[in-house]
Amino acid sequence: MTTAKSRFSDKQYDYFRESTHRYNFKVGAVRSGKSYADIAQTILFRIRKVAGKAGLNVILGVSKATIERNVLQPMREIYGVGLVGYINSQNIAIVAGEKVHCLGAEKMSQVAKIQGSSIKYLYGDEIAKWSKDVFEMLPSRLDKEYSMMDGACNPESPNHWLKAFIDRDDIDIYVQHYTIFDNPFLSEEFVKNLCIEYGDTVYYKRFILGEWALAEGLVYPSFTTALINDLSAFNDESEEYSVSIDYGTLNAFAALLWARYGKVWVCIREYYYSGRDNIEQKTDEEYCDDLESAFGDVINLLKSKGRKLEVIVDPSAASFIEALYRRKVYKVSKAENDVSDGIRETNSCMKKGAIKILNTCRRFIDELNGYVWDEKSGIDKPVKVNDHACDACRYFCYTKEILRRFDKEHYQSFYGR
Repeated sequence: MTTAKSRFSDKQYDYFRESTHRYNFKVGAVRSGKSYADIAQTILFRIRKVAGKAGLNVILGVSKATIERNVLQPMREIYGVGLVGYINSQNIAIVAGEKVHCLGAEKMSQVAKIQGSSIKYLYGDEIAKWSKDVFEMLPSRLDKEYSMMDGACNPESPNHWLKAFIDRDDIDIYVQHYTIFDNPFLSEEFVKNLCIEYGDTVYYKRFILGEWALAEGLVYPSFTTALINDLSAFNDESEEYSVSIDYGTLNAFAALLWARYGKVWVCIREYYYSGRDNIEQKTDEEYCDDLESAFGDVINLLKSKGRKLEVIVDPSAASFIEALYRRKVYKVSKAENDVSDGIRETNSCMKKGAIKILNTCRRFIDELNGYVWDEKSGIDKPVKVNDHACDACRYFCYTKEILRRFDKEHYQSFYGR
C-alpha cells in the first residue's frame, strides 16, 4: 500500500524490481506515473550502472524539443543543472557526468549519427510516435550483453506496429500497463476533470484506461455542445480576434474567424471556397481579396487601434503566406500541424467549453457532422473528405494552446507522477 510519505507508487516500485530485461516498457494512461519513475530514478540509475563501459547512452524522443520538455527539464527540476545538462549543438547532453546523445526519432534521417554505433543504454520517450524504421534499427545497435532499453508511451491503435512488437513472446521484454487510477498522488478533482475531458472519445480508453483502442465514429463526438445560437451569453465586447486557414487551390480553402470573449473563443464567421466545386481556381491574391471582403470590418477595427489581424495558416501554403505578408494588415503564424495531438486538444476544447461555434457557420458545422475516423486505415487518421474547416479549427486550437489558456489551474503536461 502506498503511503502519503512514499516517493513512488506501488506500481513504480514494481517496475524498479522487475525491469531487468533487454526491453522494459511502460504503456498506459497520461499522468499515471509511468514517465515519472524514469525521470526521478531509472534513467540516472541505468546511466551510472554502465558508466565506463563501451557503447553510447542515447535518449530518443519525437524531437529534441520534446526530449527537453518531457525528459531533461523535469529531471533538471529534481536534480539541478549540475547533474542534468542541456542539449548542445552536437545533440549531446551531460547527464550524471556521462555523454548522452539526444535525438529525434520521427524520421530515419534524424538518427543517422548513431547508425553503426553500439548502444549501451537507450531511453525512449513517446515511442508510439516514432518512425517504425527508426525503432527497427535499434535491436542491432543494442548489441552488448549489458545493453538495455527503457521506454514509455501512451497507447494508440491496436493495429500499431509497437503493439505488435510488445505482444511478441520470442524477445526479452518486460511490459507494465498503467491506468490513471494507478497514480495515488493525483487529486480526485484532477482525475475527475480529466475523465470528463476525454469523456466519450477514443482518448478515454487510451489516456484514462491505458488501452490500445481503435479510433472510430465521429472525430469530435461532443461538437454539438460547442454550438451556440447567438452571442447573448457574452456581455463583453470581443477582446481579441484570430483567423485560422486551411489553404487549398483545387481543394477547398476554409477560413474561420474567431473572437475571444473572456476566456472563451467563438467561431463567429467563416469563408469557404472550393475550386473543384466551382470549376475555377483562385490565385493567392484573389484569396487575400476575399478575406478582406469577408473580414474587413474586423481588419479595419484592429487597424484603427494600431493592431493587425492574427492569421494562423496551413504551414505548407508558402506562396499564400507571402501574399498575406504583403498586405501589411495581418500578423501571420504558421500552424502547428500534428494531426493526432491537434485533434485531441480540439476535442478537449469542445468538451470543456473553451471554444464555441455560432450556428451560422454552416459549412463548418456540416463538416463536423461528417468528420469521422478512417477505420480501414490501420492508423489514426480521419477520412480525408470535406475536412478543411475542421483542419482550420485544429490549427487554431493547437497552435494557440487554447486549452492551456482557458484552464491554467488544471492544465498539466503529460509527464509527472
